[in-house]
Amino acid sequence: MSEYIALFDEHDKNWFWFKEHYKELVKKLDGEFVAIYEQKVIGHDKELSALMKRIKAKYPEEHIFVDFVSSEKLTLIL
Repeated sequence: MSEYIALFDEHDKNWFWFKEHYKELVKKLDGEFVAIYEQKVIGHDKELSALMKRIKAKYPEEHIFVDFVSSEKLTLIL
């Protein structure tokens, strides 16, 4: 059980780091997917599959936070 709590805690730290640094990420990486591990950008790419292929080889997948960076507001239709 504590393993899952640690994963959630790590995800939260990466998510908050992402939110805090979003404006500077947009300036550098607008329109790209960004991978974050231990509150550091470990990779970015316009193609999610290419990014995941590169980072999976080097980092434990369950510890990586990935999100899309965009200067435009995105609307999801479900």
